[in-house]
Amino acid sequence: MKMQALKQEVFSLTDTQDTKQLRKERPELAQGRDLRYKKHWEEILAQVNALREAGLDLSLEDLEASEAMLKQSLVKVGRMSGLSDEQIETDWQRIQLESQFSDIHIEAL
Repeated sequence: MKMQALKQEVFSLTDTQDTKQLRKERPELAQGRDLRYKKHWEEILAQVNALREAGLDLSLEDLEASEAMLKQSLVKVGRMSGLSDEQIETDWQRIQLESQFSDIHIEAL
C-alpha cells in the first residue's frame, strides 16, 4: 500500500483530517513516530486495527459523551423512582468512584 493510501486509511479510521489533527486528538498513536516514513504509518494502522478489533478505539470525546448520556439516564430513572437530587448525585458519585477501581455492570446498579 502506498503511503498516501495508508495515511488516508488512518485518517478515516481515526476520524481525523490530517497529521496535525491526528497528533492533537490521538497523541497515543503518533507519539514517538516520525510521520514522514511509511513504516511508521503502517505501525499506526496496525495499532488502530488492533484497537478496533478489541473494541477499544474510543476517543476522549466519545467517552465524555457516554458519561454525559449515562448521567442523564441516571437522573431520569432516579426522578421516576422518586429519588431526590441529592440521592441521585450521591449515586452518580458512587458510580464514578467504583468505576475507578473496577468494571461497572448496569445490572448491578
